Amino acid sequence: MSVKFYFVRHGESEANLRNEFYNDEEAELTDLGRIQAAKVGCDLKHLGIDFKIIFCSPYKRAMETCRIACERADMNYALVIVDDQISERKFDGLAGTRATRKQHRALYYYDSEESAKCGVESLEDLENRAREFIIKVSQNYPDSNILVFSHGAFGLAFRAVIEGRPKSGYLFDYKLLKNGEIAMYEF
Repeated sequence: MSVKFYFVRHGESEANLRNEFYNDEEAELTDLGRIQAAKVGCDLKHLGIDFKIIFCSPYKRAMETCRIACERADMNYALVIVDDQISERKFDGLAGTRATRKQHRALYYYDSEESAKCGVESLEDLENRAREFIIKVSQNYPDSNILVFSHGAFGLAFRAVIEGRPKSGYLFDYKLLKNGEIAMYEF
């Protein structure tokens, strides 16, 4: 028995354009982000997959991506379950700041203490959220196709749970999904 997760990173948001750490749950999609969301819908329609259920982060940019994609794919929006467990990594201590390249790299090494120093959710905690979500969904919807609308860093942790952590200990050794990109993982 396995579950196939179709993971979608939200379309480009205003917060992405600011190129800073943020916990902006209300950031809306840009015009490009809406186009990306519509393309996700077209891609999903083309795939022709029957999804058992759809999960979405409560952040506005993910919700907007989900709504547009569902409309474009003629999918039942009533199947959407909003789940805080799949929200973006918590950057509370750095919200609104720009990080140096060195600091950003340090935040994505499992053995780095940078997250604790800066008040950022640890990679272990992020990965645990992803693991708990994957297990919960797999138990509740065995042998199903599941659609997930979420965020970049959460997507990296999701992949690390499915495939194992990168040998280097650097989470960004996994490719960050582009805004509006779909990846399939089997668990």
